[in-house]
Amino acid sequence: MLFLILKLTMEEYIAGINKREEKSWGNLFDFYYAPLCAYAEKFLRSHDLAEDIVQETLIKIWTSSNLFDNERHLTLYLYKAIYNNSICYLRTNRESSEINSTIEGWSDADFAATVKEELFRRLYEEIQKLPGQRRKIILMSIDGKSGKEIAEMLNISPNTVKVQKAKALETLRKNTKNTPILFLL
Repeated sequence: MLFLILKLTMEEYIAGINKREEKSWGNLFDFYYAPLCAYAEKFLRSHDLAEDIVQETLIKIWTSSNLFDNERHLTLYLYKAIYNNSICYLRTNRESSEINSTIEGWSDADFAATVKEELFRRLYEEIQKLPGQRRKIILMSIDGKSGKEIAEMLNISPNTVKVQKAKALETLRKNTKNTPILFLL
């Protein structure tokens, strides 16, 4: 998670964003830039144009008076702003038939799916930080394996699987406290 890299609490990170601290915004840019570009490119069908829209959007947010309550609020705001600015660009610079086909292809469900995809990506980042055996157990559990199957595959007792899985989930909950990932655990 981003705040773990920064060795900040989520509250400190969001406070830095709200105070327009350059370091926090630099880290925000590093963390969100590529996913936001990929998201914008789905609408704009141009990588260069997507980069321009993302950069302009981040600059607008930097210069605005918007404040964010938490990381979930920030993430949703960023994706919605990219969506709105992409559609605005299309309306201003493209033919209406092209705009309609782009807009018809994306709904609120698509937006929600994109944000969900981002959250899962970030959850997997946290899973990769777990110690080896715990990481294997969690990944096997996600794949639908039972505790007994995992124990047999890893040549350990079912009780060890249970204990290690509980410790892994506890670590994930702790490391994702106050983030949108929390509801997935």
